[in-house]
Amino acid sequence: MHATASRDGSNERGSALVLAILLITMLTLLGVSLLMMADTEVRIAENERLAAQVLYFGESGVRMVKRWFDTPGSTANLINPPIAAIDRTLRRIDVDGDPSTDPMPQDGSTWPMYKQGVDLDGDGADDVFDRPYRSSLRDTFLGTESGPDVRIDEAGSSAARTFLSDLSEALMGGFPAGGVGIRARIVRIDVYEPPRLEVAGTWTRFGVATVAVTARILRVSGRSEIVLAERVIRAVLNEAPFPGPSGPLHSCAEMRYNGNFSPHWGTVTAVGDVDLPNALDVKVDDSIPRGIPVAARVDAMWGSDLAADPNWVDYAASVGASHLPIEDPWLRFLTAGDFLTTTGHPRGGGQQPLPFAWSPPHPAPLADADDHSNLFQNLPFVRCPDFDYEVWKSIATSGGENAHYYTWANGSSFQENGIGPAVTFEAITDDRAGLFFFDTKDRRPPHDDDGDGIYDNLTPAIRIAGSTWGTRGFLYLNAEQFQTKGVTGRVATFRAPGEPFLDQNANARRDETEPYLNLEYPDTLGGVIRATDVDDGYDGAGPAIEDEAAVWGILYTNGFYDATGNAKYFGSVITKQGVIESPAAGTPDLYWDESIVENWPPPEWDIPRVFITRWETDR
Repeated sequence: MHATASRDGSNERGSALVLAILLITMLTLLGVSLLMMADTEVRIAENERLAAQVLYFGESGVRMVKRWFDTPGSTANLINPPIAAIDRTLRRIDVDGDPSTDPMPQDGSTWPMYKQGVDLDGDGADDVFDRPYRSSLRDTFLGTESGPDVRIDEAGSSAARTFLSDLSEALMGGFPAGGVGIRARIVRIDVYEPPRLEVAGTWTRFGVATVAVTARILRVSGRSEIVLAERVIRAVLNEAPFPGPSGPLHSCAEMRYNGNFSPHWGTVTAVGDVDLPNALDVKVDDSIPRGIPVAARVDAMWGSDLAADPNWVDYAASVGASHLPIEDPWLRFLTAGDFLTTTGHPRGGGQQPLPFAWSPPHPAPLADADDHSNLFQNLPFVRCPDFDYEVWKSIATSGGENAHYYTWANGSSFQENGIGPAVTFEAITDDRAGLFFFDTKDRRPPHDDDGDGIYDNLTPAIRIAGSTWGTRGFLYLNAEQFQTKGVTGRVATFRAPGEPFLDQNANARRDETEPYLNLEYPDTLGGVIRATDVDDGYDGAGPAIEDEAAVWGILYTNGFYDATGNAKYFGSVITKQGVIESPAAGTPDLYWDESIVENWPPPEWDIPRVFITRWETDR
């Protein structure tokens, strides 16, 4: 027999502990890894959230700057920048847009500061964000990204710091809710030239200006600040193309009417033939003698060649000394077609212009100042003012203040943005100011599939009758026909144009040395206008006259305009398919608002003057 050694397991003692420790260590490492991953995910999510917030914050800043262009200085704006907060000394003028040539630093004289000394509203401060946005060096955004026309920078003046702080609070007051020590701030606003592209060897501007807004989200502790997120958001602004009309009525086709329908105070144009009413001498206002114009906006007076023919100056002095009445010194009819009227028509043989014989002290053979040498036919430069469907639909749907887009529901009723209750055109627009776009039946551009010369997808005719109705702003219609009959308008402020002048250099504006016809403006609408020899300086516009207008602004329709009824309009009517008249004779009065050319719409109407055509961020 053999003895067997005993096994008590003492040499395996502690192995379970080791295994437990290893397992705990592995679990701990795994847990730490998961915690680190979770923390990283939280940080990534936080960064994404901050990046999105600062982006939206910067975009709100850009939209605020756009408001300064739309309604400069208006109390309707959330906040307006004081002139002391704006730095215009950094401007480097990019004259030609060519990147191979250096821009010129502004010097206050040859290379002026942006809007230097431009105070058209007479409030004592330069009109930094007001029209015009072109023509001269001082009016055009020509600065570069590194040398902007306008800069508001918190690192600049104390006024800029205070304003940007106030702006940030106004836009994002209390942001973020419950966030201790977290603040959102706009730290810089720059405005400079728009993008340029080389087209046929010429660097061409695409827009009015570029707006760049730098926004930050910061952690603030005492005097220290840590930037958590920053974005530079850029947007290109284009001017809403309101300037286009040059008178009270423009027909992109024919113009036919027979009643006492009367356009006043400006240039009436037609791309097609014009059939003026019989007894033209009675039904169309008399004017002053004119010569053949070289462009629609150039008003050429009879005897305009002073070097060879000083008759107009003598004529102006003579009728002024006699204080002769002139029914409408601004009225002209220009057509690319023919005048079809014969009865009472003084043109005879289509002479251009109607011969005007005169010797002092009175116009001859007439006993007063009436004249119809303001009728011109077969002019190749007469065009239809272009209001592009896609452009204006884009502006209307851009979300701008007081910009409204409507889809057709039935009859003359529409829905805003295609939703909600159907409301009549009359109810939508009455006693309101805005940009109103009324779409076609199929929400597509007007089209003529059957080739009959009439658009097939326009909505039914809009006829407003026997009511008090008036609207202000810009109406874009896609209706078969528009008519107002028996309508009492709402209060509007009418202003006649400036005194007629001898446009010697044909630039469509009065230069200081160009002679003009002195006028006595009436103080009531439709009152007698007289020539006068009282020279109190050139009057750029007539006095403000309050009266009633159905439309105060611009009415554009892709259908027909029906010259029926007796309403008054102040502004311009543009009809794509022409002017017609229902069997009942009409007497509407259309008065031209000359401010449409230079500075329209009025800021207090809160209608977009500019729209954003491109966004860009530095992300």
